[in-house]
Amino acid sequence: MSSEDKKRTGYLEGRPDLFRTKVLEIEKDGEKNIIVEARDPGGANTLSPVLKLLKKEGIGIKAITDGRAQEIFQNAFATKDVTPQGNILEAAGTIGAPDVSLTGISEESGTEMFVSATFPEVPSVLVEDYYSASMGYLQKLKDGNLPYPKKICVIDEVARDIIIKKFPELADAIEITGQPAFDRFASEDTAGIAAEVKEELGMKPGEALVTFMSAMDKMELVQKMAEELSKVGKKFKFTFRIHPRDNTPLEDFEREFKSRGIDYVRTMQMPTDKIGAASDLVINTASTEGLNAICRGKPSINITQSDLLAFPSEDLAVLPSVQLGASVGVDKIEDLADVVEKLLDSESKDSKALARGMKKYYPNDGKNSKRVADVVKKVLNKNYE
Repeated sequence: MSSEDKKRTGYLEGRPDLFRTKVLEIEKDGEKNIIVEARDPGGANTLSPVLKLLKKEGIGIKAITDGRAQEIFQNAFATKDVTPQGNILEAAGTIGAPDVSLTGISEESGTEMFVSATFPEVPSVLVEDYYSASMGYLQKLKDGNLPYPKKICVIDEVARDIIIKKFPELADAIEITGQPAFDRFASEDTAGIAAEVKEELGMKPGEALVTFMSAMDKMELVQKMAEELSKVGKKFKFTFRIHPRDNTPLEDFEREFKSRGIDYVRTMQMPTDKIGAASDLVINTASTEGLNAICRGKPSINITQSDLLAFPSEDLAVLPSVQLGASVGVDKIEDLADVVEKLLDSESKDSKALARGMKKYYPNDGKNSKRVADVVKKVLNKNYE
C-alpha cells in the first residue's frame, strides 16, 4: 500500500465504502458535459452549489470522487454509480469526452492529477476553497508538464496575489468570484439557529459558547489550548468540533478540557453549521471554518504558533483574515486567554475593531456560486477572456 493510501485509510477508518474511487453521474449527458474532481469536504462543499446551478441548465455532470467528498455529493444529489468494474484507470471510457473539467482542491490530489493526465486536452476550471490551497496542485501540474487550468476561481484579491507571487504566468487566468460555499450565509437565519441550538444544549440566556473547529490539529496544540482556556476569567461553555477526516477518538480531546475544569459540552450530535451559527467565538488554526465564522459576523481567533501547527504553510506566513483585521492571530499560545477574554466582551475595542474588519473585507452578496458557474459556462463556450 502506498504512503498516500495508508494516510487515506486512516482518514476513512470505519468507512471502507468511501475509500475506493468512484465515478458518480450527477446529471445525465447533455449537449455540454463536465467532469468534477473532489476528495475532501472543502472541495465538495465548494463545488456543490455550483453544480446545482449547472445541473438546472441541463449540463451533463459526472464526478470522479472518493472520501468525504463522495459522501457530500451523494447527500446533495441523486447520484448514479457508474464506476467501471476493475481498475479506476478504466474510468476514461465511462467518463466519455467531457468538455470541461471542474476541480476542487484536495490534500491528496490523486483524482485531480488523474483527470489532468488522462484528459490534457480538456480545459479545466479550478475553484480554490481557501487561501493558497491550490499551490501544491499547480506545482504538480508544472512539474509534470501538464496544462494549467484555463481559469482559477478564488476568494478575493489576497488569494489572487498569493498565487501570482509563485505563478506569475497565471495572472490572466485568475477570476475573483468569492467562495461558493459562503453563499448560504447571505440567507441564513443565524440568530434563530443560535437560539434553537443553545436551548437544545440547555444553555442559559446570555451564556457564551466558545468553539474550537479542529483541522487535524496536533494533540500538543489541544493540550496547550485547554491549559490557556482554563485561565479565562469570564464564564463560557466550550465545545470541540473534530474534523471529518480525523479518527482520533473524541474522548481523547474531551479529556484534556474536562481535566482542566473547563465547562465542556459535547455537540457532535449536531451539524457543524449549526454549532458555527450558535458560537459566540470560534477558535481555529487555518481553515474554512474560520472564514465561515467571519461570514457570519462571529469573532474568531486563529492560533498561528508555527511549532504547534500540523500543517504550517510557507505561503501563509500571515493569514489574510488576520492581516485584514477580520480575525485575531495568536502566535504565542500564552496570549490566548487574554484574547478570548477581550473578544467575549462585545463592547471591547478589540471586538468592535473586528466587527468593522469582517464587514469591510468579507461582504457576502450570495452570488459567488453564480459567478463560478458563469466562468464554467464561458470555458464551455471556449470564451477564455
